[in-house]
Amino acid sequence: MIELNVFDLNFNRIGEISEYVNLEIQKNYYTYSELQLRIVNTPDTLKILQADNILTTTTNINYGYSIQHFEYNDDDSEITIYAYSLNWLLTWRSILKQQTYYGNIEDAIKYYISTNAINPVNLYRIIPNLRLAENSGINTTVDTSKSGGEVSEYCFSLCETNEISFDVLMNHKDKKYEVYTWQGLDRSTLQDINPHIIFSKEFENVTSQNYIYNNVDYKNVAVVAGEGEDIDRTVAIANDSISGFARREVYIDARDIQSEYKDDDDNEVILTAAEYNDLLIARGNESLADYQPIETFESDIVDEQFVFGADYGLGDKVSVRNDDIGRVLHTRVTKATITSNRNGVDIKTEFGSNIPTYSEKIVKKVVKYK
Repeated sequence: MIELNVFDLNFNRIGEISEYVNLEIQKNYYTYSELQLRIVNTPDTLKILQADNILTTTTNINYGYSIQHFEYNDDDSEITIYAYSLNWLLTWRSILKQQTYYGNIEDAIKYYISTNAINPVNLYRIIPNLRLAENSGINTTVDTSKSGGEVSEYCFSLCETNEISFDVLMNHKDKKYEVYTWQGLDRSTLQDINPHIIFSKEFENVTSQNYIYNNVDYKNVAVVAGEGEDIDRTVAIANDSISGFARREVYIDARDIQSEYKDDDDNEVILTAAEYNDLLIARGNESLADYQPIETFESDIVDEQFVFGADYGLGDKVSVRNDDIGRVLHTRVTKATITSNRNGVDIKTEFGSNIPTYSEKIVKKVVKYK
């Protein structure tokens, strides 16, 4: 069984957990990772499993999960704990004013985090002991502007658009929470730098496969409406060169982006018409990431030829093949679920994006158009 450490927010180790009913760790590339722990209630466990305390595995004490949800079942005297990766800390901060950044994608994500949680104008907004780590060397340029919403939510949207991720890790030596931006390696057959990772029934490392292609919500042109009213409203169109049957439009309300605004230092910022148009186009391209066709292989992997965590990892791009239908998908490993109990440790991986449920679609539309 996987053993756990328990820390408080000040990096003090306050306990360990080696006996439990079930542990499930879900590592995600484009959103928060999650730890779910079922354990028999005792005075000792109740004492250390308090809100905001941090759980780590004993093999990786830098990757923490903050306890945010607690359940007690009277029938079997069990506690269920839900804890989330430490980028969850950034759900506690919002983007208060319009903030704009043009430059490297890693610097852009760290700009929004620093401006709102590390070096904010209002010192009460500082998240204690949070600092930025060095960049990983991802050479992608972005043009972004955002007003309102959680810092973490917007950072994850930038990550998904640019196929990267970010984490907040624990530096126990310095007692600091460090913000890392990173990207998985390309191990697909599209490149020849890294060893190829191919999953296929032909290679006998897949026992069964389901292939799904969903084009229902696909949009490739974004009509982005910015400031102004009625016929005077500024509109920009992302990917306007697409025409005919191939053109599929989505309307994006980007009224939060203004051409004249005050920054966090209360300085007046006035954008040129070209600069403002570029920001609207950038918002359109960010939004289109939510409307791409969904193509996925649901595969049962035999984790012998290629071992997760050794040969490939979360965020890595691999090739998944099905010769029966002649399809190859070069996709990132977006989720890994690790389950630990008395029966042992099991790891399952997911490639690409699963089709959202109907309720998830409804939530998405409510959030997008409220």
